[in-house]
Amino acid sequence: MSYRPLAAWLGLAVMSFTLLSCGGETRAVDPEDPEITAAVTQILDRAVAAASAADAEGVLSVTTRDDSFTFITDDVMLIGYDQALDAFRETYAMIQSQTNTPIERRVRVIAPDVVLVTAVSEGTYTDHAGYTSPPVGLGSTILFVKREGEWRVIHFHQSVSQ
Repeated sequence: MSYRPLAAWLGLAVMSFTLLSCGGETRAVDPEDPEITAAVTQILDRAVAAASAADAEGVLSVTTRDDSFTFITDDVMLIGYDQALDAFRETYAMIQSQTNTPIERRVRVIAPDVVLVTAVSEGTYTDHAGYTSPPVGLGSTILFVKREGEWRVIHFHQSVSQ
């Protein structure tokens, strides 16, 4: 007789009971909470306005502004506010402005202090010579956390499609 299946089952049962007993009180959340959705949408709109003006500080002002912030695009990952700010400043120095026209946005409250935003938009940029790029598709995933009573972006991932 093999004890491996029994041992695996007992291990799973012990782990499950341990997790349940440590769980504490869980609060149900409305995944479409209108107050939280409005607050996060307002923050996103502020960041998009700053991006339109090629304002790196304005864009990143909505983040956690510390080393916990991450930004990913294509095969580049920026870790921390300072690294992201340097990269955004370098990029924005090459352009005069950009557009970001939302096509679809979904805001989902995951927990009382966590919100996930997924969005699809279309964007262009205009360089200092006046050239405006053809539109590209932009797919974004943005993770917000609530810290000290304020919603902040802790992670942003953007994919660009041509």
